[in-house]
Amino acid sequence: MSVTTGSKERFHFLDGLRGTACLMIIFHHAFSANIQKILSNMGMPFLGLNFANFTQSGVELFFVLSGAGLLRPYLRGQKKFNTFNYFFRRIKRIYPPYLVALLFGASVCWYIHAYPTWYNTKVFHLYFSWPEILKESVIINFDGGYYSLSWWSLNLEMFFYFLVPLILIIFPARERVNNKFVFVAVLITLIVSVSLQLWLTRYYPSVYSYKRIIPSVFQFICFPVCFLMGIFLAAKDFGIKEARIFIITGLVLVSFSWFYQPIMSPGYGLVYAGVITLSFNRNSFKHFFSKPIMIWIGERSYSLFLVHFSVFYLMDAIAARFTASASFGYLLFSRGVGIPVALFIGMLLFNSVERWEARGLVTVDIFWPWQVGRLKINEQTN
Repeated sequence: MSVTTGSKERFHFLDGLRGTACLMIIFHHAFSANIQKILSNMGMPFLGLNFANFTQSGVELFFVLSGAGLLRPYLRGQKKFNTFNYFFRRIKRIYPPYLVALLFGASVCWYIHAYPTWYNTKVFHLYFSWPEILKESVIINFDGGYYSLSWWSLNLEMFFYFLVPLILIIFPARERVNNKFVFVAVLITLIVSVSLQLWLTRYYPSVYSYKRIIPSVFQFICFPVCFLMGIFLAAKDFGIKEARIFIITGLVLVSFSWFYQPIMSPGYGLVYAGVITLSFNRNSFKHFFSKPIMIWIGERSYSLFLVHFSVFYLMDAIAARFTASASFGYLLFSRGVGIPVALFIGMLLFNSVERWEARGLVTVDIFWPWQVGRLKINEQTN
């Protein structure tokens, strides 16, 4: 099957990178806490913490990709921005799958309390209510409460979407976006965001505190560098030299996060900006992330992201009915069954809801992942 997407640019390796980010997040929620505990018990807490931070950094990769993919046609003059059409398209794209996933997540919550086990008192502390469903249906949230633990990041992405019209107004002409401008912008953004983090932690800890994570929309101040790097990638083509600088600088910031944790997100944002840049410049990167299975996962990444944690909750609760504690058998069942069930429910959500408002898909008619072998990708900017 050859791929065409009309006159719209479609970089298939970016879909593959979305698939990578999705797999990292699913792996993090399924296994990282247990792996971190094992490494800590073996006397390697530093390694365990950094492993968990790395698997969680799929969120930062998603954020950089959001800016790079969403703003590219507007910042390069390929498409005229219309505010009404933009918001209308975003709403149609984001909310229908989310609302279905919200009802699914709330139903899981209802089931867990209707048939209680030790899981209710030791692990699961959410409660089913229609007012809560109505509150969460807006997505943007000021108290960090969600039926799925992972939806806090969608909250921040929605906030970025609302800022897009302002960004397009104040962003300078592409000719001014040189390496010096990028350096100064990243540095200023980093200084301002860290200053806000310190100030709010001291004077308004109920709003934001880096000492106690509150996954509300105010958590956005940890991630502006991620979105900023996505914007720069949307506006300008960088080379291999810049990619290496991004990665090295990002790794330095990640290493400093041992002393100040919120600096980790800007660090990973820079690292992934470098990886994306390498993917534009290196055929080895491009070919790997353009593999049909990676594209297949990437095109379903939103649906998989929306449902996977609710499925894990459900499988945890079912496993708790047959076990007395979080034993190995409990983990084996809840994850061994939970991961394929999450994949299947994500596939159903994509096929029944999400696909109808997504554009430029190349695997839309391929339901099962093992069928992607018949897909042939010509990696071009069509």
